[in-house]
Amino acid sequence: MSREELLPPINRKLEVALRSIGYTFESAVADIIDNSIDARAPNVLVRIYIRKDGQLDLFVWDDGHGMDPDTLRDAMRFGADVSNDINRLGKFGLGLKLASLSQAREVQVVTRKDGKISGREWPEHGIAQGFVCKVFDEEECVRLVHDAIPEHPLERSGTLVRWSNLYRLRRHQDTAEEFAQKLLKRLENFLALAFHRFLSGRPRKIAISLDVFDQHSDSAGLPVQIKPLDPFGYDRSGNPAFPLQMSVDGPYSDRIKVMAHIWPPNSATPAYRLPGGANSRQGFYFYRNNRLIQAGGWNGLREAEPHSSLARLEVDIAAELDVDVSLDVKKMEIQLPPDLAKSLLRAQTAAGIDFKKYISLANDAYRKRAVTDAELPLIPSGGLPATLVTFLHKELRIKATTKHHDLKIGWRKLDNGLFFDIDRDGGNLYINQAYRKQLQHGLAGSSADLPVLKCLLFLVLEDALSSERMGSKMRERLEQINRILVRAVRFERCPE
Repeated sequence: MSREELLPPINRKLEVALRSIGYTFESAVADIIDNSIDARAPNVLVRIYIRKDGQLDLFVWDDGHGMDPDTLRDAMRFGADVSNDINRLGKFGLGLKLASLSQAREVQVVTRKDGKISGREWPEHGIAQGFVCKVFDEEECVRLVHDAIPEHPLERSGTLVRWSNLYRLRRHQDTAEEFAQKLLKRLENFLALAFHRFLSGRPRKIAISLDVFDQHSDSAGLPVQIKPLDPFGYDRSGNPAFPLQMSVDGPYSDRIKVMAHIWPPNSATPAYRLPGGANSRQGFYFYRNNRLIQAGGWNGLREAEPHSSLARLEVDIAAELDVDVSLDVKKMEIQLPPDLAKSLLRAQTAAGIDFKKYISLANDAYRKRAVTDAELPLIPSGGLPATLVTFLHKELRIKATTKHHDLKIGWRKLDNGLFFDIDRDGGNLYINQAYRKQLQHGLAGSSADLPVLKCLLFLVLEDALSSERMGSKMRERLEQINRILVRAVRFERCPE
């Protein structure tokens, strides 16, 4: 006969699982800001705090309506009842805890409402020790706020969230200041896009600022006021008939709003290029309660291709469809159920333009664009045999233009920590002269020697060579390639 048995969780392992929910740093911070917006805060400050020991903390302050002690207790509790208001950005009532613990060893919250200040902390092993939450007295609350953000003492109402010791972040060789500035830029890019409607005053104005505070100097740097990064912020359309609303049929007709956009070609604006590049940003932009959840991608309905890079669809999904679209606690992407995917493919404008025709019109706008100087192909023209250069010119040239950029590949004395170096302004790719004899295995060199090595190096580095600007990720990748090749060349047989 069956029976029931109570199986409480093993708290130590549960804590590890809860900390591994899968947030990125940026999405975790955005989840905290969701709560600030739900609290009707007109202002939010995100502060990266450099401690004297070199560790980083993070603070999110807002001037919203705050929480009373009982509400804070529920906000810090796992599994507490949450608001049934589907118009909130918060969804499960878990974001504060899971987002914070996914990034920080400890999380403290201090809040004030109706003149009453209260505070609590999840200590590093609080969950493992049986869900032990620390309660601050008023003096501790005031001191924590003063030490972190002295210019905002929570005199009337508001909330301060502190993440102590950002343990998931790896800063490699950067100083704490350099790393904090990189984090600041990452946050600026992400938050400017995720909250662009709120930053521009839709449906209401929210101001979000970022800064870095150094405990050594006891001062904050100049704040960065985040400006909205609107993925539909073009001056003129790539097709004069657009943007157009597309109607969705079936049970989603009154719960899904679709606006089809075609960007103008040759745009160099940040709103078009977006972090990651414009080609990866084509597709659907899903919003829930005016918060951008997913910025680009076709969700399996079609493949991304360069000709479609001007196509972006603005899709507002009613919050009541959270379960249908598998929106999880991280609020990072949308999963389309088959019936909704089919409805989107059948969507039409009032003039009868369907999804397939819309893509065709976006492709036409792309094909008619002029090829910009930045898009001209980069073709090796020096350092290789003449007949190979001729072949490369034929193989790598794009059809829309006869123009190209020349790349000269040659040898130069470089620091021994480098296998290659890139002179972007001069159009040169240099290989370290120190390794030439070893790579030649003692054979005589020439200006066109080692063509296989040079071609492979060009193909590996083509993106970096062609890019207009060198981002931090690309620089880190080049450093990694250099380290690998310097190590590998040691295994080349030395000539006698």
